Amino acid sequence: MENRARGRSRHCPQRPMPPQPQFQACTSQLRPPRPPIRGNSSLDTSLTHNQKTKVQQVTDELKKMYTDELELVKNEDNQSQLNKTEHKNKPRMQFDTIKQGTSGQPVKLLANYFPIITYTNWCLYQYRVDYNPEEDRISTKRGLLAQHRERLGGYLFDGTMLFSGTRFDPPTFELASTCRLDNKIVIITIKFTNVIETGDYANIQVFNLLLRNCLRHLKLTMIGRNFYDPDAKIDMAQHKLQLWPGYETTIGRYEDNILLCAEISTKVMRQETVLDFFKQCAADRNRNKDWMINFKSGVIGTTVMTKYNNKTYKIDDIDENSDPNSEFKKKDESKMTYIQYYKEKWNMKICGGKQPMLISKNKRSIRRFGVEDTLVYLVPELCIMTGITDAMRNNFTLMKDMSIHTRVNPKERIDRLTNFANRLLSTPDSVNELKRWNLTLSNKLVELTGRTLQPEAIQSRTVGYNGGIEADWTRHLRSLPMFISATVKKWVILTPKDCCTEVYTFARNLAKAGQGMSFILPKPDICPMADGKSSTFLSELERVINELNPSLILCVIPSARGDIYSMIKRKLCIDRAVPSQVVLLKNVQKNNLSVCTKIAIQINCKLGGAPWLVTIPKKGMMIIGFDVCHDSQRKNISFGALVCTMNDAHTSYFSCVEPHESGEELSVHFATGISKALSKYRNKNGTLPTSIVVYRDGVGEGQISHVYKTEVRLLQTACIQFYGASSVPFAFVIVTKRISSRFFAPTIRGPENPRPGTVIDSVVTDPTKYDFFLVSQHVRQGTVTPTHYQVIEDTLKLPPDIMQRLTFKLTHMYYNWSGTVRVPAPCQLAHKLAFLTGQSLRRSPNIELDELLYFL
Repeated sequence: MENRARGRSRHCPQRPMPPQPQFQACTSQLRPPRPPIRGNSSLDTSLTHNQKTKVQQVTDELKKMYTDELELVKNEDNQSQLNKTEHKNKPRMQFDTIKQGTSGQPVKLLANYFPIITYTNWCLYQYRVDYNPEEDRISTKRGLLAQHRERLGGYLFDGTMLFSGTRFDPPTFELASTCRLDNKIVIITIKFTNVIETGDYANIQVFNLLLRNCLRHLKLTMIGRNFYDPDAKIDMAQHKLQLWPGYETTIGRYEDNILLCAEISTKVMRQETVLDFFKQCAADRNRNKDWMINFKSGVIGTTVMTKYNNKTYKIDDIDENSDPNSEFKKKDESKMTYIQYYKEKWNMKICGGKQPMLISKNKRSIRRFGVEDTLVYLVPELCIMTGITDAMRNNFTLMKDMSIHTRVNPKERIDRLTNFANRLLSTPDSVNELKRWNLTLSNKLVELTGRTLQPEAIQSRTVGYNGGIEADWTRHLRSLPMFISATVKKWVILTPKDCCTEVYTFARNLAKAGQGMSFILPKPDICPMADGKSSTFLSELERVINELNPSLILCVIPSARGDIYSMIKRKLCIDRAVPSQVVLLKNVQKNNLSVCTKIAIQINCKLGGAPWLVTIPKKGMMIIGFDVCHDSQRKNISFGALVCTMNDAHTSYFSCVEPHESGEELSVHFATGISKALSKYRNKNGTLPTSIVVYRDGVGEGQISHVYKTEVRLLQTACIQFYGASSVPFAFVIVTKRISSRFFAPTIRGPENPRPGTVIDSVVTDPTKYDFFLVSQHVRQGTVTPTHYQVIEDTLKLPPDIMQRLTFKLTHMYYNWSGTVRVPAPCQLAHKLAFLTGQSLRRSPNIELDELLYFL
């Protein structure tokens, strides 16, 4: 909600930061060229010439329509940011049916929402507040404004906008305040901008502003958007980490009431600065010529917190040509160094010598002024690293130690949330703030009724079963024939020669695990290699493919080195189009039947098999998943992956990946993928699908309006090109995993997680949207996280019960896990493909693999 509050002041002056040095242009010069898209005609065998021409025609039409769309946007009236915010929260689609379902067993639930019992029907006056000279610290702004509380009376202030129940006369006036640090006079200009009537959406924004004021009274520290309690921090000295407990809070308008959603949060604070990390990388410069690349990849894209104001910044680039001694121009055209700036402005002494400056794009300035090169330069020495790295995630001991504090079970979570509400209602300053605005908050969690769907039937080749209340069918899978078993003619294992004995045993166990599921793996050709170096793998892969032409290649690698894995995948997913399986030597040595079972299932899927079936009755339906991932080395390149089903059993898939540059809209690429999918479906089935359901992942709340206005419309255009004016009925569903909502099922044993298949479509849903929550997983530790689904377009007109059950069915169909997952399988597959492409391949895969799940 804070972002929305800020969004009102679109004419706010730019927050003063160290102005941009003259050498900032180097950031754009460092942008790598866009990777060429593969066009090898010898590989383009999956589409006929006429089909490729048809896809190209659709692509050209989409690009033209997208250009027209941009022109329409440019010609729109220049309305205020508040109106834009209100527009985003109006219904995006008209649903003429009740969005609540009825199927399933009703279940009483608690949600992490607190009711707002009473509130004043305000008529508020909104004022713009400017400072001369400009001030970027909100705490200082508040202090300067507070010197005139007698003149202003009761008000709320967010750093830019002031809200008051009194209309000031005259509408624009100036106040003079004295800065306590240097006794300088600061002129504050207050200008009337708007009246917020009762019922305006801005009322909710004011509620959130009031809530943040109350949280400050609890002695919490605001980091980013959330508040954390430094007094309750947990030291993990053995890992050089601190965990700061805190809260995510937001007030919103839901079905029948205004509710406060509160969720516990943990901020991981690393006990090292970016300069410390830079020195670690630089210490390896003699042995590793790519040490600077390693530094950049470890910092770019991460979030840091500055020591001097506890603000967080996302790092977008590194400027090697500048350091704290570099000069920049101030607004009065005079020059000063960063060392001088931080000493004078923040009383911070920089001691680290030469260190490359960090660059963060000032996105607020970009949004408000359209200035694309507005950058903020940060000193590594003053920036504390936050979050956890991939290396930390792979550290089993660290993650286990951290989970003790972060995986909170339902009972403890409810206790902590209730304590938070009681603290809010018992702290004197917070109580006075709430009373001043006549806001009454309950300390009781919201009660609601959800519905638990019946366990879905799972079909093997011979018998049916289900996953029970935990939605786990591993036991059945190991002893029954897989639904479709691929035929393996020849396959190869590449391994360092000193591991051959373990590999022979592993191959026998793999065949045994496959045989238990009626998947026959013939004896592989085991090819010993001199060593496990990437160059050796590269030459051996080429030789094996040329001499043996295997259906699949399994590579045993000595350690989890990303460069060897990426090299193998690039070779076999781009150059030669051979399905592959990479296995760590330690997993080979474990000789574990469960590991062998999982690998056997993956091999079967990568060759066109399907371990199980979940029946979806509707015929002719194509189900699409879409997700996006960034290139691990080129931060300006992203990959959009589309995965869709190709048959009525939904066991056959088509996939494609489209690269796009940062700032380039996804819409055309997404719709081009749809065109390829429709061509492939018609080629395989002799007809086009009779209906389409799209599950779109990777969309933030602020992007939904864009997706609706452009991607949905361009999807319709793509379909018209294939179907004609009548087009095809479809549903477009936004899938959101990162949400704050949690649900608890009261039992005689205390609060527990809801069972898989629990649907929530009332009380805490949005009255302006067709949305629902689904708990699809069973978790053994902590609190289960539901997934939020928003149907933003629906010409298919599936009843809510059918849409909810279809979504639950699809969470059973991700073949890498013999249980349900958090999102529909096509979404999870799209994520896997986008991640593989962005992290390892870094270009579009070979189209000869587009009908295989080679990326599992």
